[in-house]
Amino acid sequence: MSGKNPWQIFSDECKGVADAYQQLMREVNSGAVLDEKTRCLILVGIFSTVRDAGALRHFSGEALKAGASKREVEAAALMAFSVGVSSAELSIPVILDIVKAKEQERAR
Repeated sequence: MSGKNPWQIFSDECKGVADAYQQLMREVNSGAVLDEKTRCLILVGIFSTVRDAGALRHFSGEALKAGASKREVEAAALMAFSVGVSSAELSIPVILDIVKAKEQERAR
């Protein structure tokens, strides 16, 4: 597979569908009723629950970028415990990787 991430490949190959999906997600938060940090934390919880490591990685990073603390991202991910420990257990190593990468970026 190429060096592109799966979303980029999908976006390139299925542009209309990817654009429609992004428009749907903008409409869901129409008027920015949720601030960016809250929106990302909710998505961290959702993607923890469905065990989507790629999306979890992306939205953990976005949540941190939006001002969430490591602890807030972990708490959002641990909400997945309500549907089973295996969902939440996936999240913590991913979040730690993201936090470490962000710290290394800042150190440069």
